Amino acid sequence: MRVLYFDCYSGVSGDMILAALLDLGLDRQKWLKALKGLAAAGYQVAFARTTRQGIMAQQVKIELAETQPERHLRQIEEIIKDSRLPVGVKEKSKAIFCCLAEAEAKVHGCSIAEVHFHEVGALDAIVDVVGACLALEMLGVDEIYSSPIGVGQGFATAAHGVMPIPPPATLEILRGVPLRFSGIETELATPTGAAILKVLAKVEAPPDHFVLERIGYGAGSKVIPELPNVLRAILLESEGEQEYDQALLLETNIDDMNPEICPHVIARLLEAGAMDAYLIPIIMKKGRPGVLLSALCAPELKDRILDIIYRETTTLGVRLMRVERMKLPRKEITVDTEFGPIRGKEARWKDQVRRTPEFEDCRRIAKEKGVPLAQVYEIFHRSLSKE
Repeated sequence: MRVLYFDCYSGVSGDMILAALLDLGLDRQKWLKALKGLAAAGYQVAFARTTRQGIMAQQVKIELAETQPERHLRQIEEIIKDSRLPVGVKEKSKAIFCCLAEAEAKVHGCSIAEVHFHEVGALDAIVDVVGACLALEMLGVDEIYSSPIGVGQGFATAAHGVMPIPPPATLEILRGVPLRFSGIETELATPTGAAILKVLAKVEAPPDHFVLERIGYGAGSKVIPELPNVLRAILLESEGEQEYDQALLLETNIDDMNPEICPHVIARLLEAGAMDAYLIPIIMKKGRPGVLLSALCAPELKDRILDIIYRETTTLGVRLMRVERMKLPRKEITVDTEFGPIRGKEARWKDQVRRTPEFEDCRRIAKEKGVPLAQVYEIFHRSLSKE
């Protein structure tokens, strides 16, 4: 399994992400050849090596042949849809631009369809986003993590006039994300860079049991006296054939609750982000029949899960245990089928590969097409064999 960690002490931008990924040793010519599948012309990719306070880094510039028009989300989605790119790259790229559009719509008080992309709708931003998603796929990255994101302060001139730093759209994108306020008088985190990380990365430290494989440095366009303006991309590889992470197990015994409430509690816990939630029948004191309610979640979701258990059940106490999980290496896949794209998971153990479709995708398609659910599963596996 491969894990990528972005060290964003100096903020983040689309071109810094792309440069850092290419600096990890990705075959540049293969990447350029694959990028030709993008349904857009009028740009050139220029590469340069530069230093930022003594650190050698890759710099990538997208040079445009002509002035770019303002684009709406629909126009960008059409460009991505018409491209000859892997399905997963298309899906991730569209999700990133949708994140950008939602933030712009919130800031400007309009609908997503009405949003005019200015800087982030230009072809160079499209190449940054699509190129980064393509590089991640070519590097075989399974999971992405990030440090808290560095942001600056002050003011900058943009298409709408003078804007405070961090730009309103950037802050909107980074809601719920840990930030590091540096106090430096310049923009450090751009909307495009923020959106890429918001959609693709977990802003937390990567799990243990990984070893350092490669380091890439992507230089920003600015020379900042206070710090080396580079983004570090740290590629990690699992030591063995299994993955490890940490989770929190919450358990409680209940013998005085209406059993009709139990399915509702499980549904609420899963909706809140629990990795798993389940009930086991038990015999409690005085011979009373009861249930053992268990919920497995990421440690940062503890308060949310506890709130649901206390609000929705009759329990007076919960046991909390930190557990270490061992998992088979896996990654998300998207398979292009005659019914459209179907997401799934690919797991590996030694020389065995197991690929399973996402149940919710299959159920939705079965309902839309009016076909048996088993037929959608069959189409998924048949399409896999053609790849």
